[in-house]
Amino acid sequence: MIRIHPLILGRTGEDRVQQGNESWAYAGGAVDFKRQGFLRVQAGGGHEPWAGQSFRTGQPFAALGSVQLFRWLNVGAQFFPRQWSIYYDRINPFQGRFTDAVFSVGWQPTQHFLQSLSYESQRFDRADTGARVYAVDILNSKTVYQFNKQFLIRLLEQYDSSQRQLLTDLLGSYELVPGTVAYAGFGSLYEQPGFQTTPAPIPPVERYVTVSRGLFFKVSYLHRF
Repeated sequence: MIRIHPLILGRTGEDRVQQGNESWAYAGGAVDFKRQGFLRVQAGGGHEPWAGQSFRTGQPFAALGSVQLFRWLNVGAQFFPRQWSIYYDRINPFQGRFTDAVFSVGWQPTQHFLQSLSYESQRFDRADTGARVYAVDILNSKTVYQFNKQFLIRLLEQYDSSQRQLLTDLLGSYELVPGTVAYAGFGSLYEQPGFQTTPAPIPPVERYVTVSRGLFFKVSYLHRF
């Protein structure tokens, strides 16, 4: 069965901090498919005050959706091309165009193992000249293995291209009874050093180096009375 839902959203209000009125409106539609899938398409616009000015906001076009292709595979994506946006600088704000794209996949071949990946790409350009202001790519990974009802391990990894950082977080948990759980975890942060102009030039380093590590334990106990 396929279901189609029309979509109309709107909001208006007063921003007392920025001393201006803010409003936006969107229209579109959503479609629900079999296999727990959906697709949503929308477009709209508005305006927002910032630092004594009024800026244009909104999405000329946006689409997002996901689908359970198989019992063990789920994929999703969203695409927001060239949205009207704001460079939030208190001294020199300006109108920009922002593009955001996300792709995700979840793989669960057995009831014990789950692997999910997501990739997000962000681009921000000046609206007047088209000059690129920043570009960010973020990759997230989540791995979970459930040995039994009580014991599981989870590994989170995140790569940020703008900071040239890799964050890892390993966690193990054991639930003796509902509400009584013991946790143990270890996390690390890696960075790729680049050029520095002060106090003296330092050449870039190709490999990533460890800048911080952390180890923690936690026990929670639930007592019913």
